[in-house]
Amino acid sequence: MENRIIKVEKDFVVVGGGIPGIVSAIQAARLGLKVALINNRGYMGGNASAEINVNISGATGVQEFNYFARETGIMEELILENMHKNVMGNRYVWDAVLSDKLLKETNIELFANTNIDKVETKDGKIVCVSGSQLATEKRFEFYAPFFADDTGEGAVGFLAGAEYRYGREGKAEYGERVAPDTPDNHVLPSTLNFVAKDMGKPVPYVRPDFALNLFETDVLKYRVIPKKGFMFSQWFYEVDGDKNQIDDAEEIIKDHKSLVYGIWDYIKNSGEYDAENYDLQYVSPVPGKREGRRLMGDYVLTESDVFNQSDFTDTIGHGGWSIDLHAIRGFYATEPINKHIMLKGIFKIPYRCGYSKNIDNLFIEGRCMSTTHVAFGATRVMATLATTGQANGIAVYLCKKYNTNPRGVYESHMDELQNMLLKEDQLVVGKPYCDPANLAQKAKVNVSSVRDLAVRKQDGLAKLETDVSISMPVLKSFKGINVLAKVNRDTTLRYWGAVPEKAENFNPETKLFENTIPLRKTEGVQWISLPANILLDTPKHLFFVLCMNPDIEIAYQTAPLAGVICTQLDKNDSVTIVDMDTLQTKEQVWHRYHKTVCFEVLEKEPVFAGENLINGFTRPFAGANIWQAKGKTDEYFELTLDQPHKLKEMVLVMDTDLDKYYYTFDENANANVPSVIKDFDVYYKDDKGNFVLLKEVRGHFQRLATVPLDGICTNVIKVVVRDTWGQDFAGLYDVRIYEE
Repeated sequence: MENRIIKVEKDFVVVGGGIPGIVSAIQAARLGLKVALINNRGYMGGNASAEINVNISGATGVQEFNYFARETGIMEELILENMHKNVMGNRYVWDAVLSDKLLKETNIELFANTNIDKVETKDGKIVCVSGSQLATEKRFEFYAPFFADDTGEGAVGFLAGAEYRYGREGKAEYGERVAPDTPDNHVLPSTLNFVAKDMGKPVPYVRPDFALNLFETDVLKYRVIPKKGFMFSQWFYEVDGDKNQIDDAEEIIKDHKSLVYGIWDYIKNSGEYDAENYDLQYVSPVPGKREGRRLMGDYVLTESDVFNQSDFTDTIGHGGWSIDLHAIRGFYATEPINKHIMLKGIFKIPYRCGYSKNIDNLFIEGRCMSTTHVAFGATRVMATLATTGQANGIAVYLCKKYNTNPRGVYESHMDELQNMLLKEDQLVVGKPYCDPANLAQKAKVNVSSVRDLAVRKQDGLAKLETDVSISMPVLKSFKGINVLAKVNRDTTLRYWGAVPEKAENFNPETKLFENTIPLRKTEGVQWISLPANILLDTPKHLFFVLCMNPDIEIAYQTAPLAGVICTQLDKNDSVTIVDMDTLQTKEQVWHRYHKTVCFEVLEKEPVFAGENLINGFTRPFAGANIWQAKGKTDEYFELTLDQPHKLKEMVLVMDTDLDKYYYTFDENANANVPSVIKDFDVYYKDDKGNFVLLKEVRGHFQRLATVPLDGICTNVIKVVVRDTWGQDFAGLYDVRIYEE
């Protein structure tokens, strides 16, 4: 006897409910496609599910050298929704956020607890995927013209006969310096997460017989269990990268449990940890996997693409995590646990990595995307992988629109794909959003005020005990800056400036000047002038460095400023932080200063001008690309069109502090991003020349604010800011207006 067979027909079938699959399904559904989203477990989100409990990381990675780099689009929408509704980082509230988003999409039909185990193909195409659903005793057959594999292990591609790789390529195949000398079947190991809680009273713990006895091994000679944060699983509690992640999956889970319960035994019973009152609250039933099969596309992303930030005509996304390769034996290895090979900036991901080279209607999403093992070390984080999902969600729409296949989209419709991605707020590095349907880009802009490139509000003083940099946008001319500081004795200050090679980078690569200036002791905080004389051919981010001098205290404010980044030069004490050129441990690293130095430019340029609202860029790239007003209450912008139009909607792109890393499962200090405009009013000018209130928007927290304009006929739209979520001035990246 067999399960009941139910036939399901859709436009698009996404197998795997990880973050890329969720993003792909939502994007396709919003474009009108009927989508089946299939997941083999009850919780959605893959490694970021409530079950596995891994924070979503991406190009803003904690140790990375990238700024204003967070992945936007639907990924950003999910992150901000979670911040707003899940301040404490509760994993079950996060699951509700994901479920709510999916259930609101009427074009998505969810099939949870459904494991796909059979794929039928014909003439190089998938015809049907099928699998059984736990508990319902149903077997589903899913038919569609297009399928996406977000299974992590490339299971659909494997069953369909797609070309794939498993393990590490040797150095010679792609000329990768970081690869092993010869190929092998090793992959990045996985981690099993746990969470413990302070119960307010002593809780005993007895190690189960299956658990590792850390008191009788020398494992901790090479590894540490942190004294702080012992109540949470650490990413480096890894095992079995030398085992096959599919064939040996059950054995790997046993090894994980042995390690986790052995670690908890040591925490509870060694006497080294303040853990007497702690009890295990949760241990994930399955590990968070890092690597398995990688399906091959028309292009294979390599080490050189990541290091050199290769340009592609079919760029659809970006990454910025370092090439982060872990010790194959994980917690049991004797070598350093991993290597973070630091990058110069974000790298580009081509569309051709997102579809199968030999299965004609199969899209690839998530960690089975087409890369080498080395490049995978940088692409594998979930927010980065979500960019492949959003691109594929649009690509399948274009496939249907033009009656073509994924490769046909690459060959004939890349401009449309990229522009649709930009409209949906996904970054295509270096490409502005340009759309003839967007009336705003041809409008005249008038704003209430424009903020200077300056930080004058002082929250504190800090000794200049290491080199500190201010990275700031310069349009053309730079005459130097004033810095707010206290000089404790007569001294000299050395300072210098440099620019990066690429507009998306924020690091010193080409030095432009270096000066030394004598300073007299001051009685208090004063503005100190540091002159320079630079003329640029194109807008760039200038990296201005104040060299270490403990006799000087610099003023700072705690709030960030879009377009400006401050960093400090630290001695690198970690053997895992590696230079990409030498492949040796870095001696020094520029880290975030986590404060903004008080400064003002000597020659004002309109870096925050109202015209930025219609230039098509929605984050700092060479320039700041944002309008910033002097205040927030009653600040406004006006758009004057060439003639009256019957208007459908307006879209505003907010400043959501794209430099900040938001943890999925940790408490967030703010439920909403302080720089987002929370309350605003929309006016239009009637045929008598009077402004008429059309909409009052209150409590907005997302990056995109879509405002219906109700078919009003006008040539002038005005938006008046009423309040932000905390920032004391208004900032806005982009305005778009569409007619009916």
